[in-house]
Amino acid sequence: MRILLAQNLIHLPSHGGANKSNRLLMERLAARGHEVHVVAPLSGALATGPSSAAGLAAALGELTRRGARMITSAGPDEVAYLYHGVLVHAVTDPAALPRRVAEVAARLVPDWTLVPSDDPGLVVLGAALRATPGRVVYLVHTLQQLPFGPGAFYPSAAGTRMVRRAAGVVAVSRAARDHCRRYADLHSTVIYPHIYDDDPPATAPTAPYVTMINPCGYKGLPILLGLADACPDLTFQAVPTWGATAEERAALVRRPNIRLTPPADDLGPVLAATRVLLMPSLWDETFGYTCVEAMLRGVPVLAADVGGLAEAKRGVPYLLPVAPIERYEAAAGHARPVPVVPAQDLTPWLGALRRLMDDPAHHAALAARSADAARAFVRGLDRDALEAYLTALTPARRRPDPPPDPHRRAALARLAAARAAEKGAAR
Repeated sequence: MRILLAQNLIHLPSHGGANKSNRLLMERLAARGHEVHVVAPLSGALATGPSSAAGLAAALGELTRRGARMITSAGPDEVAYLYHGVLVHAVTDPAALPRRVAEVAARLVPDWTLVPSDDPGLVVLGAALRATPGRVVYLVHTLQQLPFGPGAFYPSAAGTRMVRRAAGVVAVSRAARDHCRRYADLHSTVIYPHIYDDDPPATAPTAPYVTMINPCGYKGLPILLGLADACPDLTFQAVPTWGATAEERAALVRRPNIRLTPPADDLGPVLAATRVLLMPSLWDETFGYTCVEAMLRGVPVLAADVGGLAEAKRGVPYLLPVAPIERYEAAAGHARPVPVVPAQDLTPWLGALRRLMDDPAHHAALAARSADAARAFVRGLDRDALEAYLTALTPARRRPDPPPDPHRRAALARLAAARAAEKGAAR
């Protein structure tokens, strides 16, 4: 098959769950012998405008360090590179993204064009539907980026109709599937991306840090800050990725017992130094890849009882209550709506954390239970489920226009006659 992934997410580096899972899915398809292309932004600078010369040089240097092989024949608004068998067309100007989707699709003539839901304004989905009608597959990742549902950043009935034109919809969790069914009456197929190491090394029970990945308002930063203030004897590790604002980073830096660690595609070294992982998310999580990654290594996880995190926890304690985000506001200088974060009750979080840190036997028991549950989950995954799904999928047929309504046609004729009579009387 010829596969095109068209996304409004950076392909590499991949510090978020959506783009990391997309990257690994494409690499698996390439390893299976399929021709895989990706059209994506080169860097986060595309959120606000064309990349500067310095930003472009930094992005190219980062790709080279990661082992990407640059393709010199790319156009003026594209950096093309080959990485793990996948040819990536990384655009340097946000305005060029829809056009490059159309151009690559015209050359490749893909069997399927995959479009993730993380697509503000649905600009990539629209381009894909025009370029490859009937052959678009919609990937449901971040629920807030869908055009429907109570937490949608950009609710749109027209956008929902666009999603319905896809030949297939893939949900990465049961929570995502149920969300699509409940709020859009949209059928989807659950495929859990297999993005995990088969047998990662266990983390030592004496690892030093209580860790949180992507500390920001959406993910429950106030709970991390509150725990750090309440537990000055503990050392916390924060790994900022896409969500943290300058103000939130400053709040982290002000805490002497919070260490900031740079993000990485491979969370292995971060988790190797983690004794307990915090996932106090305040929005509806689609799943929780990091939760499974940590549990595989025997790291106990304290997770919020929201969205798909319950799926990721696999029935292992602790799933803790939070006051979820109910409202978002537009704010100048922010690429996405800003959450209005409710006050949080730290009591259950503080109690669970202190027990895990102060009771080695309890920590060891929960670590073993976490690892067993995560391994059982990963053993049940099919690395080639997406390939099988695409192989069996049938292109969508354009629905025929409805037959003319004789009553509507007669009403329009009467309206035209009345307007003509009014014009005649006016003369």
